[in-house]
Amino acid sequence: MEELEAELLSENFFQKSVRNYKSNKKLQTISVLVIVMIIALPVYSFFGETEEDDAYQRDNQYIIDGDFGYITWIEQVNHELGDNEELSFTLTEQDFPDEAKNSNIISVELFITVLDYEDDNEETSGAGCIINPGEDELDSVSVTFSTPADGYSFETQSSDYSYIFLMEYPEFETYPFVTGYTIAEIEEMFDTSDEVKGEYFFQFIGNVESGDSTIECDRQDPSVTIQYGVQLEWFEVQVLEWNGGSLL
Repeated sequence: MEELEAELLSENFFQKSVRNYKSNKKLQTISVLVIVMIIALPVYSFFGETEEDDAYQRDNQYIIDGDFGYITWIEQVNHELGDNEELSFTLTEQDFPDEAKNSNIISVELFITVLDYEDDNEETSGAGCIINPGEDELDSVSVTFSTPADGYSFETQSSDYSYIFLMEYPEFETYPFVTGYTIAEIEEMFDTSDEVKGEYFFQFIGNVESGDSTIECDRQDPSVTIQYGVQLEWFEVQVLEWNGGSLL
């Protein structure tokens, strides 16, 4: 009998506590705040400890080193263009080779050559071409090359090479011994995962020139042949601690 009465009293107390909680908004608010604080404490402790763990690195001195290399994006291609004829195409970072998609790409490099520079493909006709053929006129190609970072336009009659950096090299006040940053902060400065996103535009326009004809020989130039290729440069930064004598 005493156990039953104790159980009933316990149930009545619990029900009364629930009713009091439901009717007391102040108590509800305090309860929610306590729960939030309990949940947030481990998260705050985690980030707080991480920041403290890295903070000492800002007092160290570092040397920036790294590995680099090149990945072919477009194999060398020969293309024939008529006068004012255009070849153009647009690519994005999604068109990178698989190897490049897993690399830190820092620049795009374009190679362009006018193949008939020394031996132009001008056509001659006339009985006197052997005696008085006239002279070749050099052809050329107009090039426009742009990336998400920058763009160039130029003209060449022979061979040319152009590259565009996708990132700005970080400027350190204490270079070459870098201080004031954590290793993670320095590595982030060289990360180009955002810079590579966008369009890469390539345009080639043929400029065909025929040499001066003579009385004995007529000269005609139907086209100019170019060769182009594109490669990507990658760089993986290495941050080395400097202790005044040797690298660690």
